[in-house]
Amino acid sequence: MFGVVYILLCISFGYVFIRELLPQLWDAELEVHRLLVLRFDAENAGAIASRGISNQAPSSLRRWMVVLPASYISGTLIVTWCTYLTACAFRSTENALFWANILTMPFFSIVVIIWLFRNRAERGRILTGPEPERLSDAIRDSRLEIAVVAASASIIGFLDFRTLFGVDGNIGLGLSAFSDLVTHVSMIRSFSLGSNFPTEYVYFADGTVRYHFMFQFLAGNLEFLGLWLPIAFNVQSVLSFVSMTMLLYGLTASFCGSRLAAVLACVLAFFRSSFAFFTFAREAGSFSDLLHRIATVNRHIGATPHEDWGLWNQNVFVNQRHLPFSVSLLLLVLLLFLPLFAKMMERLRADTARERAMEFLTARDAWIQDSPERAVALGLLLGLSVFWNGAVFIAAMLVLFVLALCSKHRLEFLIVAIIGLVLAKAQASFFLGGAGGIAPSLYLGFLTPVKTLWGLVLYYIELFGILPLMAIASLALPLSGIHYYLIAAGMPFIFANSISLTPDIVVNHKYVQLSVLLGSIPVAFLLSDLFHRKTTRILAGFLLALLTVTGVVDLIAIVNINQPERAVIIGEKNPVKLWVQ
Repeated sequence: MFGVVYILLCISFGYVFIRELLPQLWDAELEVHRLLVLRFDAENAGAIASRGISNQAPSSLRRWMVVLPASYISGTLIVTWCTYLTACAFRSTENALFWANILTMPFFSIVVIIWLFRNRAERGRILTGPEPERLSDAIRDSRLEIAVVAASASIIGFLDFRTLFGVDGNIGLGLSAFSDLVTHVSMIRSFSLGSNFPTEYVYFADGTVRYHFMFQFLAGNLEFLGLWLPIAFNVQSVLSFVSMTMLLYGLTASFCGSRLAAVLACVLAFFRSSFAFFTFAREAGSFSDLLHRIATVNRHIGATPHEDWGLWNQNVFVNQRHLPFSVSLLLLVLLLFLPLFAKMMERLRADTARERAMEFLTARDAWIQDSPERAVALGLLLGLSVFWNGAVFIAAMLVLFVLALCSKHRLEFLIVAIIGLVLAKAQASFFLGGAGGIAPSLYLGFLTPVKTLWGLVLYYIELFGILPLMAIASLALPLSGIHYYLIAAGMPFIFANSISLTPDIVVNHKYVQLSVLLGSIPVAFLLSDLFHRKTTRILAGFLLALLTVTGVVDLIAIVNINQPERAVIIGEKNPVKLWVQ
């Protein structure tokens, strides 16, 4: 009961936080496609509009699709950090989490209640856009978005409960994810059943915690508040993944002005593009044999190094449960900074090179911040995310660096970077002390078997199929600044192929996946453009099939691998476990 209250409290406080410090989520300028979609003359305007990409099209962004996940992410981040720090302060007591919750939950409840009484007018437009609308109208206009949310929640919920579930009072861990989940369960239990303050990583208890553990602390606190561990961990995992999907949808709708493109971006994010399917299909002796192999596949397909780990497919979302939470935050930051990018792109369409140079370099609004509150809030959120997922924080800094160069009000980006890096340094000092956290070194080629430029090209062609070619083709879209956006999206990819922060280069796969996620947005826009034209719909369907067929087989494989009878069982009534407890 109290665990459910905690979740609702996080969402409620998160709404208060974004309403006060990030009101831009309700601004009409958030629909940046109105500035980015290139204008055409009157003769071509009708043809362009019929393809669904007109900069004068009706709103394609449903505000609740960004407001709800933004409330969940920001509120959970802040409330959970406050709970953790309060527990640290009471670590000498018999039950630190008890005092942490008994102090923080009433405090944030009072903040929300006071805000609601002072802002009664907000109740009519909590989830809507610049103008209030009736709830029935909002639901009718959001059927597509409701379907997207329901589908993502159903699919990821099925996978999460397939890989972490209760069975006869014990805990079952799916075969494809148990090696990661068992460490997560240990960290969760170190908080819900133990008192891991000051926090150590339970498998290497040297007095430090170098692994991002705050998502596990959140689940541990929910178990302490009454939710059984599988429920606590799975509910947060589903909420995080659905938040990521909703914000990806919102970012794509804002950027492209196409609801179809937004749906396709979510599909591409879940069903990866790769030639792994065709490598797998070559093993079949006939078409019927291929269908049988697809239906019964019980291994991760692919020929590149470590694809047999499920390194690139949906398995990442079920064993790295904390990843979608932090990715959601990155998408939220990009969504809120897109208007600054769009303003610069519009100004750079000036008539002369001199005017464009002045807009880019010497114009006052190219540098001076527009909203210090936005910069401070986003810097705070990004800085607090370091021990939720450090890789996403680094990727965010890389993407924002390039985006800042191509945007108005660059000082806002600088404020975000300073606050984020200061908080990151403070957390590293607090948790690591004098121990080293990361050790950057030059490492070219990532997992490429042949460390040459041609070897790198062949590796990524096999790994990502036609997706890179589709990204290059998207440069032809009538979308201003698309090349700058792709450069920003590609920065984590470049980082992954040149720098190693740990002895294990494999962990860089997260940076590559983030670039793929962001780079899929213009690819989705290109597909939607092809779908809107009658002459290219068959081509669009063929390309979509090529982009997703491997991901479909991946999903079947994960379901087959994680048969409940093959699960690893944690005995809740094991005598040794009970004795230790």
